[in-house]
Amino acid sequence: MTTPTSSRRTLLRRVGALGSLGVLPVGCLTRAPPVVVASATGSKPLAVESRRLDERAFADYVSRMARTYGDSGIWGAGDAPADVNFEDAWRLSLRASLDDDEYAVADAAVARYGLRRFDTEGRRHVAYWLWCAAEPLTESVWLDALGRSVGVALTSLDVGIDLRPSDELLDSVPTARMNGPQAVSVATAGDTDYDAVFGVDFPLREGRLRPRVSNDAGDDERDGYRIGWQGRFDGVQSVNGLCVVGETIPATDRSADWRVTLSAAGWA
Repeated sequence: MTTPTSSRRTLLRRVGALGSLGVLPVGCLTRAPPVVVASATGSKPLAVESRRLDERAFADYVSRMARTYGDSGIWGAGDAPADVNFEDAWRLSLRASLDDDEYAVADAAVARYGLRRFDTEGRRHVAYWLWCAAEPLTESVWLDALGRSVGVALTSLDVGIDLRPSDELLDSVPTARMNGPQAVSVATAGDTDYDAVFGVDFPLREGRLRPRVSNDAGDDERDGYRIGWQGRFDGVQSVNGLCVVGETIPATDRSADWRVTLSAAGWA
């Protein structure tokens, strides 16, 4: 895709990332493999006709998630963005379960903001804020096959978006890999010609974080962005990501798609 010079400026900075989700292979982050794995996947089309949250409902949801997850909530240790136009938000909840045992829960949201800017190709610039937080629902589960209980921990969570074929991913953050424990900052740069201000810190308590960017390289011909976590952790972990998109107007192709995955495992 062709991108105007102005949109190739570095919009975003400060952050890290890492991830390839799924169950951990033997010897990856722990010496012994899990003896049992529970996973869940959810997805939604980000379409006008889909069930969405308006600005007030989203603000209420943000407050509930802050009470549930603390500094791993939607805005982490930061604030809602400034100088942007809230447009839409979507949410979902996943539970990773196996044989009637619930191992972990994840809550996720994506919010879209207008950036009050058009480029030389007539595209409107918008930002998608991606968030997911998860925690185990139990310390252990009983396995009849072993005749005893096994400890439960999170092993992966991931949130991502596949854009419409006519839209272009202009920039995204996090863009660098990192390992925990440390704070991860997701923020817009102060030296761009965008007025929008995003500034959020969230704790990477354990494990590893990695973003993945796709630029219409596959058969689907759609740009996309994902941010994921992988590890072995028995507490709350979250991920946040931001992507800036050049949106064609009017849009005649299908909607963007949003996907969330979660897995937890038991170790002997």
